[in-house]
Amino acid sequence: MRFEQLRGSIAKWFLPAFMLASSIILLVVGVPRFLHEHMLVPGTPILYRVNAGEKVSDEDLETLEQSRLDALAFTELPDAYYDLGSSYLRRAQTATNPETVQKYSEMAIEASMAGLKMAPLNTFAWFRVATANVMLGPEKYQESLKAWRTSIATARFEPFILMQRVHLGIILYQDMADEDVLILKDQLTLAYQWNKVELRQYVHRNHLIIWIDILFKSDSEMKDYLIR
Repeated sequence: MRFEQLRGSIAKWFLPAFMLASSIILLVVGVPRFLHEHMLVPGTPILYRVNAGEKVSDEDLETLEQSRLDALAFTELPDAYYDLGSSYLRRAQTATNPETVQKYSEMAIEASMAGLKMAPLNTFAWFRVATANVMLGPEKYQESLKAWRTSIATARFEPFILMQRVHLGIILYQDMADEDVLILKDQLTLAYQWNKVELRQYVHRNHLIIWIDILFKSDSEMKDYLIR
């Protein structure tokens, strides 16, 4: 009889205790994440403009960066680090002082790598690391090449950065192994197949015609179209 009473008592209190424990876990895990997401809100419209290549002011970038730092104060998630990397890279790309370029390029790498340690398959973050390393000078080209390869390995076809991958690959050409040159040619071919009109405009606008001739020695429909 006592055993039955004990079992009944345990059964009676098990569900409420379980629900209480579950609620506590949800609070501990969910509230910091909710606050993290809430802190992102002020900077998100600015991030969209940065990613779209639109002009943004230093004040806008400060708002974007502070919103991500505020979010990280509640809980560390890779998205905030990725966004900081985007903002810092934009600062590096628009800076005129070499010291400022170096400072923000290094910060872009640091923030992007912090996010990649948590979620290593973000092709855009790897490309930012590659770009920032190039901005630090030729002594960082090998580091840039590693990140460039990884960006492509994580997403071979990514239309939003296909042209930029080709351009960065051309900058790194002298440091490439034969396998890297094949990857560069593949990216160029993918860009042609995706949007040959835009690629041709990009090639001419950025004075890359000679590189099309270097990369594709033999005549082809693609080569003829891009260089004419």
